[in-house]
Amino acid sequence: MKISIITPSRNSEKYIENNLESVHLQQNGDFSIEQIIVDGNSTDRTIEIIEAFKEQHNANITIIQGKDKNMYDAINKGLKAMTGDVWACLNTDDLYYPGVVGIAMDEFTRHPDIDVVYGYPDMINENGNFLHTLYLPKFDLDFLVLRGYCLTILQPASFLRRRVVDKIGYFDINYNYASDYDYFIRVGAGCKLKLVHKSFTQFREHPDAITCNEKTRSVQTTETIAISNKYLNQFAIKPKSLLIDNLKLYLMQMRLKNLKYALGRIYELTRTNSWSWFLKERMM
Repeated sequence: MKISIITPSRNSEKYIENNLESVHLQQNGDFSIEQIIVDGNSTDRTIEIIEAFKEQHNANITIIQGKDKNMYDAINKGLKAMTGDVWACLNTDDLYYPGVVGIAMDEFTRHPDIDVVYGYPDMINENGNFLHTLYLPKFDLDFLVLRGYCLTILQPASFLRRRVVDKIGYFDINYNYASDYDYFIRVGAGCKLKLVHKSFTQFREHPDAITCNEKTRSVQTTETIAISNKYLNQFAIKPKSLLIDNLKLYLMQMRLKNLKYALGRIYELTRTNSWSWFLKERMM
């Protein structure tokens, strides 16, 4: 089998080489990898670093350059150019753990009916230091829609068969920051998913990241709530208290290495009285 890794990029010189190493030097198995980097006309050394890495390691990397409407427009360009049987999206500042592509491909081989294989993301800071693991619950479409945030499954830790695009289509580029939330609701409603209880990726939190930037996070929240409301109506999901679901989610995080994170989130939930089914700003 062949896997296509789609990487949207713009001015990514700080992290791109680590990303390339995790894709091309740390994955082994009975499969081939192509990486499609969709670059929005970087003005730093991003392209130079990619070209040097490609030449040095004879890596199967395709670069598509040009102006994109947003990150999801770039991903769609990659999806249309891919040649793999399986695909995934990995942002330039994120990394795969060694061997995870092989784990995902083995799952697809053993389970031909499975459309999506996904695992846990580990959060790291801008210097690559571990922050916490996000232990995901069993996939629950109602909870994903009600929660108003892309929990239960995260894009950087997911691998999808090519046929998912045939079933679900492309990312909605009308959303600038939350189209992955919209996409995985559609995927969850129409595809068969399998959670592997293992950390797949390192998801980097840094000042320029969407979820860490106050301005973009605010827009993202507005978009996710609009998406949530859309599917509440479309799927006729009844509003309900998320008290039990939230408790289960955060109790799952109560591991020694996660203790500070888990206690912090529980405190925030109680402090903001956010146990109700709908939040003005639904928190991760």
